[in-house]
Amino acid sequence: MYKRQNIAHLAAQSARQIQQAQAVVTHNLANSGTTGFKADLYQAQSSYVDGGDINGTAVAGSVGGGVDYSSGAIAQTGRDLDIAITGEGWFQVVADDGTLALSRRGDLRVGTDGLLKDATGKTIMGNGGPVSLPPYSSLSFGTDGTISIVPMGELPTNIVALDRLMLVNPPPEQLVKSADGMIRVANMDDLEPDANVRVAVGALETSNVSPVGAMVEMITLARSFEQHIQTIKSAEELDASSASIMTVSYTHLRAHETRHDL
Repeated sequence: MYKRQNIAHLAAQSARQIQQAQAVVTHNLANSGTTGFKADLYQAQSSYVDGGDINGTAVAGSVGGGVDYSSGAIAQTGRDLDIAITGEGWFQVVADDGTLALSRRGDLRVGTDGLLKDATGKTIMGNGGPVSLPPYSSLSFGTDGTISIVPMGELPTNIVALDRLMLVNPPPEQLVKSADGMIRVANMDDLEPDANVRVAVGALETSNVSPVGAMVEMITLARSFEQHIQTIKSAEELDASSASIMTVSYTHLRAHETRHDL
């Protein structure tokens, strides 16, 4: 038989886990419109608190999160500097802290320094290092990631291949989402370009978060949270009622003993 204090404790712990799950879903929902975003996952498992016995009390405990690496939809934009990886693979970029990272974000632009960057300012890597563009009159990408330009002042037919985007495809089990939100593997410097990775030009990969699905999940979590809070309140009310009954019983017992003594 469960003790009421155990019920309240388990309900409170479950409510805390739900709050953590709500934070994850809220973060995903906020990034449902972010190009190439990969949804965070929340994982939990049941454990027993009564000596490990399967007949003991089970409680949900967090075992860390994960990431949904599935591809988002490909949306056509018609913009020459928008590119999307089709299928598996990643761009290699320079993160804000100067380290290498992986990205699926292909909303590109050329910085004032001539470096090719995404919309968040992260420098795009090519097979030869950070992609640096000389003055040009046109810029284009091949489906294999080849970067070509027509140098400034040259005829449109004088197309020069400068570099190829650093397109890599490490095993999914090696991918880790860092604290800065970037995807990495243990040895970023050891990654080799993968010739099988292809890109679509004039398109972007959308977030793989379903706004409708995330909203439904938020509603479900909110209802579950309310139920656990109500369980805690009910346990507290039962404790208060039990204490009151014991007080009344004790008072009656003492009154009976007093009469008997007389």
